[in-house]
Amino acid sequence: MKTIQWGVLGCARIARMQVVPAILRCENARFAALASRDPSKLAEFQSLFTAGPFTAHASYEALIEDPVVEAVYIPLPNSMHHEWAIRAMRCGKHVLCEKPLALNSHQAAEMIQCARDCGVLLMEAFMYRYTDRMRQINRVLDSGVLGKIRSVNSTFRFLLDRQNTIKENPDLGGGAMYDVGCYPLNLIGLVAGAEPISVAVECDKPHGVDINLSAVLRYEDGLIASLHCGFNAFGRMHSEIIGTDGMLLAPDTFLNDAGQLTVHDKNGCQIIAIAESDRYAEEIRDFSAAILEKRSPKLGLGESLSNMRTLDRIMVQVQG
Repeated sequence: MKTIQWGVLGCARIARMQVVPAILRCENARFAALASRDPSKLAEFQSLFTAGPFTAHASYEALIEDPVVEAVYIPLPNSMHHEWAIRAMRCGKHVLCEKPLALNSHQAAEMIQCARDCGVLLMEAFMYRYTDRMRQINRVLDSGVLGKIRSVNSTFRFLLDRQNTIKENPDLGGGAMYDVGCYPLNLIGLVAGAEPISVAVECDKPHGVDINLSAVLRYEDGLIASLHCGFNAFGRMHSEIIGTDGMLLAPDTFLNDAGQLTVHDKNGCQIIAIAESDRYAEEIRDFSAAILEKRSPKLGLGESLSNMRTLDRIMVQVQG
């Protein structure tokens, strides 16, 4: 089987703990190169990932210019997504970019246009969309059992117990909305299938970034959605989708572990079992297959741009 040669920009925690191991589990992908400006981090990766040789580059430029590399994964700080995705795509590389795709819709639109001009694939890395949990949520929505959707409430928060992280640095695109709030926003956008006609935001930002945020989104068809995010309190991850005929409860919405969904409708209560998933590997596998098969991956750029426009409307209130 043909394999896509992957390069990773930076030694981010998510790359070390999730994405590089996922690449190694995929039959159509190979971990070919890593770039870091820190020699000690390169050495750490070389000691951790010994299953197959990879090229260690001392600069990001060297990796994106490496002729062996076909696809680049970008787990850099949010403020660097726009620059390095465009630079990689101009070198002919396909790009899987961590969420959020960019800091605003203007940057996202430039990235999308660059992908089209260069004839390469670009995707925002919402790995939760590759879980059995999301497959079952989509199945329930497609069945129509919930009726007309009137309310969506989604929460993703955790207690940040590490000091001096990029999550609290405004210059690097820190803040709860960019970090975890984009997950509920993505889910709400998927369910609504449209952009809101109004957005109202309340947040707490003691150090220049939002650490606790709630937003209410109202849509033309009458749907009202709420999202909640933060990293200043006990962890909570839960979503509910309520329609005229039923309600879907989705605990641990964005995780890949086994669990269950609960559907309440006129026929009573139904429990739907959720199988454990390998979300990062499924994401890498799909993106690699999309390159090989010359097709689009699971997450479309139109969806990402639409969500970025809504994110703009949230962040203008946060930053204002």
